[in-house]
Amino acid sequence: MKTLLLLFGLLLTHASFSQDYGLIKEQLEQIEKKNLELRSKVMPTVKEFGFGSPQMDSLDAQILQFDSTSLDFVTSIIDNHGWLSKDDIGEVGNKTLFLVIQHAPENSIRKKYFPLLEGSAKKGESELSAMATMIDRILVQDGEHQIYGTQSQMVDGRLQPFPIEDAKDVNKRRKKVGLGKMK
Repeated sequence: MKTLLLLFGLLLTHASFSQDYGLIKEQLEQIEKKNLELRSKVMPTVKEFGFGSPQMDSLDAQILQFDSTSLDFVTSIIDNHGWLSKDDIGEVGNKTLFLVIQHAPENSIRKKYFPLLEGSAKKGESELSAMATMIDRILVQDGEHQIYGTQSQMVDGRLQPFPIEDAKDVNKRRKKVGLGKMK
């Protein structure tokens, strides 16, 4: 009887976690949808009104507010459940965890959560390309050379990568994490 009750308790616990993950998955999918909606307005707004325009300032303020709210939600999820896998919350949900942390305003936030993403990616539960992109962002923000060449900057109106460690072998490293070749 005790074994049956224990098994029933474990099943209920698993079912409640599954339901929690289902709700989390839905909420993360909504975050991703709103994220794309807001960010898709950037280039059209810049083209029509310019970078320093009141319209662009307003859009920037909306994006910053959205990112802040999303960051609070995502860090709460990760703090309570760990870095949830694609199996737990779907590919979109897993990608959203990465994107929200990647867009965090402080490098210390990325540094805090990177080991969890790295562990998840190395187990095949998250994308290796997300891991590569985040470590590059961390390194660039710290003034160091990036490893995978995922971070770029505008120089004289052209997009150029930030300095890359051992640049001659960057495409070998990129291939290992599922990123395409750089020229």
